[in-house]
Formats: sequence, structure tokens, C-alpha cells
Amino acid sequence: MIEVKTTHGWERTPFHISRNELSEVDQRRDEWCLFRLWISARMPIAFELRPPLNGHVSLAATGFAASFH
Repeated sequence: MIEVKTTHGWERTPFHISRNELSEVDQRRDEWCLFRLWISARMPIAFELRPPLNGHVSLAATGFAASFH
């Protein structure tokens, strides 16, 4: 399984990853990879990240689900 994340700017530009995508990482650790693509001023550049993701990036919650009680 390959997840592709694309941004403009530079290779360290933050990108979003969903809770469901992180769940897939945990369930399919040996068969999952993230393909990181960023569009620089000169050309697209890419690299691969393999689990565990927290060995490569810092994961920070950026949203909340609001449910009625």
C-alpha cells in the first residue's frame, strides 16, 4: 500500500495525515509506505517514508470531532 502526500515549498513542509491513514499504518506496517512528493521551484522531488512514522516526523493533532452527548 502506498500513500502519497504532496505539498509545494520545500521537503520539510508539513502535510496532513488522517486518523484512518495512521490506522492503516499500524495495521499494515510491513506492506505500507508513504511517498512524499513536494513541488519545488525547479522540479518535483520525492522520497519514501516507512513505518514507524514517528521515527521520521512529529505527529500533532490538528482537529477534533465534535459529537453530541
